[in-house]
Amino acid sequence: MAVANAQLGAKFAARGPKRILSLDGGGVRGVLALGMLEQIEQRLKRRSGKADFRLCDYFDLIGGTSTGSIIAAGLAFGRSVSELSQLYQDLAPKVFGSDDANAGLRRARFDADKLDAALAREFGEHELGSAAFKTGFAVFAKRIDTGSAWTLTNNPNSKFWEGPAGGFPNRRFQVRQLIRASAAAPTFFDECSIRLIPEGEPVPPGADSQGEFVDGGVAALNDPSLQLLKVAALSPYGFSWPTGDDRLLMISVGTGYWRPALRYDTLENDLLHTLAPAAARAVFALKSMIHDASLSTLVTMQGLSTTPRPWRINGEIEEMRGARLSPVPLLHFQRFDARLDDEAEMRKLGLEYSQASIEAMKEMSSSDDATLAHLQEIGRRAGENYFRRREKHEPDWESAIFPARFDPDWFTGAPAGPPRTRIEAMGRVFGSRAPRK
Repeated sequence: MAVANAQLGAKFAARGPKRILSLDGGGVRGVLALGMLEQIEQRLKRRSGKADFRLCDYFDLIGGTSTGSIIAAGLAFGRSVSELSQLYQDLAPKVFGSDDANAGLRRARFDADKLDAALAREFGEHELGSAAFKTGFAVFAKRIDTGSAWTLTNNPNSKFWEGPAGGFPNRRFQVRQLIRASAAAPTFFDECSIRLIPEGEPVPPGADSQGEFVDGGVAALNDPSLQLLKVAALSPYGFSWPTGDDRLLMISVGTGYWRPALRYDTLENDLLHTLAPAAARAVFALKSMIHDASLSTLVTMQGLSTTPRPWRINGEIEEMRGARLSPVPLLHFQRFDARLDDEAEMRKLGLEYSQASIEAMKEMSSSDDATLAHLQEIGRRAGENYFRRREKHEPDWESAIFPARFDPDWFTGAPAGPPRTRIEAMGRVFGSRAPRK
């Protein structure tokens, strides 16, 4: 264990640029995120020259909230994107296979034990200090019995790695428990209880023996990219990585985007609204608040960074081109996501889905094979779109999103994208990259 921690600590402390992958929450829409990650993995694999390439080989820190924490942990343990896609195909029917008319009213819609069993099969009894991690991992949750937002990483230099006075060491938390906590979305799953005192030890006066946790999205961390920037740069988290457009790269991956709007014409078919109208509106407001917080996070991230293909925010600030919160960019940043507003957005991806199918894809829970397949295909098409050049004057988007200056030294592939001139092609054959300082 100590050797593994030392190896990760050495990786975190190594000189050179750092690369971060941020993964949103969104329930089974994690399948859509995996579709985009598939496109990213394919391109980086080609550039790496490594037959068994994994995203953990490129990214120094992978963090996620809720469903994003499942994917983040799998990738940090060295799983391929295809392996995690298969996990979701298995997980969806077992965890989200059925609920009933009273689910979400008097009790949670789904059985958290089924989710825990699925996570146990995938991650076993590994702890945050496990030697199985191939790279940095971060997970986000909300502790509701104290009102605090929790950020935990596998960095042995983090503040509570060995525990606060009389408390549980961060390194001893089970990964699957932390994921369960991060994914405990209200009304979908019951809160997750985690023991905070080592087994067999007495509870110190005034200390809590356990904490109660819910989905990290409740702490405004459904999109954890801004928090991951803090984790990377602020010294208490143990990384203290230098910022700058040539020092820090972050890829942020969403699970599908649309603007939530309350439709009164559909409320009459909503059971919760029929039984408790005020509660139904409160649930909608919570969902809308999570959306607003994520959009605000994206505005901040694009305002602090160089962003090759910025996401359109709204009609007022549009894509934020030239709009900066800092005169010097703190990082190189790219958001990947797919719009799920309507049929017109699907046609932009070359897909024909009915509005009813699109509405089904917006749900956080589904065990329908067709819905899962549609989500994955949307992710693939959206991922391809980020790299596709539509006009000759456009840059090579792959090189713009993943600049060669961030490539690990062991990458052997040629610069991404086809050469535009014979001179450039010759340069790729005979040229060599200048050594990093």
